[in-house]
Amino acid sequence: MDWKPPPRPRWVDRLNGHADHVGHARRLVPLEPDELIAAATEETGLDDFGQPGEFGDGEASGAGWRTHFETFMEALESEGRLHLTGRILTRTDLLAALRNRLELVDLWKHRTDIGKQPLDGPLVVIGAARSGTSIVHELLALDPAHNTPTTWKVHRPAAAATGDAETVAAARRSVDAVVSFWHDVQPEYETMHHNGGDLPTECIFLTVPTFLSDNWAGTHTVPSYSRHLALADHRPAYEWHRRTLQTLSLREHGRRWVLKAPSHLATLRELFAVYPDAGVMQLHRDPAATLPSMLSLMGTLKWMRTDGVDMEPLVGPTMAGVAHLQRRAIGDRASGRLPDDRFFDLHYAELLADPVGAIGAAYEHFGWAMPVGLPGAVTDYLARKPKDAKGRHRYSPESFGLTAEGIRAEFHDYIDRFDVVPEG
Repeated sequence: MDWKPPPRPRWVDRLNGHADHVGHARRLVPLEPDELIAAATEETGLDDFGQPGEFGDGEASGAGWRTHFETFMEALESEGRLHLTGRILTRTDLLAALRNRLELVDLWKHRTDIGKQPLDGPLVVIGAARSGTSIVHELLALDPAHNTPTTWKVHRPAAAATGDAETVAAARRSVDAVVSFWHDVQPEYETMHHNGGDLPTECIFLTVPTFLSDNWAGTHTVPSYSRHLALADHRPAYEWHRRTLQTLSLREHGRRWVLKAPSHLATLRELFAVYPDAGVMQLHRDPAATLPSMLSLMGTLKWMRTDGVDMEPLVGPTMAGVAHLQRRAIGDRASGRLPDDRFFDLHYAELLADPVGAIGAAYEHFGWAMPVGLPGAVTDYLARKPKDAKGRHRYSPESFGLTAEGIRAEFHDYIDRFDVVPEG
């Protein structure tokens, strides 16, 4: 394979050089679990992170957030090889997650009514990464009847739900600054995915404070933590997810939640265990296009935090893993383990050819009335957001030592089941 990380801005290399000057990046930016917990406690003035089994997060037997947190932290220091910029980014993420956990636990202790709030079946957009889930989510967000988790709200849920005007404004500014900074660290990232505080985002960020979240594994090189995730019961994370949505609903009640994350493909059983009345909109696209794009994104996200990106050992397992998840979902839907009638299947090619018709078909499937103004809103939104507006994301199967034919052979049962059209 000949994939190379994208060019890095000179200022990032210069900043990372500060660590070389003193010996190691950890001397400048420590990531010690107890110190992080103490810092979050001092910042918030709170000290209750919640107990296993409380608020749905963790098992009564004792496995809970602290187990997942410590597993991730151990993997981070032993496997992550973070450079200085990566340690700054990661410390920000860790402190924010711990703060959110403290704030939410405190809120839930004082507002016991939150867990009793009705939360009717959300619509969850899923599909392989790079299959069009983001743009579909953004288009569905145009419907005034829909709630969509925006970036600033999922990163500051307590402030979004209960903060005064000044607190809300500060939270929006700080979150937008943090996620926009990712583009400064790696400009190529913006050609793959645009980030902004007010944009709809993946609801998987809601599970970040549980430390049982694919978000941590997706942005770091932590294979032992990834194995931990694969073996864990994710229902507690979805219980936390639900409670956080109930919290956000304090100011946004009465509308349908529309959620999105490719990661749900791995945990559909747990999703339906917690949201039995959910609807799922699954995007389908040629895996010979999605898999190389996903691998390129994975490598770039890790490159933002480490100099040691070796994608070669990840290519085969990633391809086999995604193919397995698609096969399992097919089998679960066929057997009734997952409610097949609650799925709407949408081909990426159909979305490109007729966006309004594709969205309309989803509304018809779920028995919803499409608002009169939504077709025009969809057309206008797409006209303001042309493809490749931030530059073109370039990738190919060959750059990862693969071929389009070989990828399609691995996914043959998925392609056959959904009549996926080859691209290119």
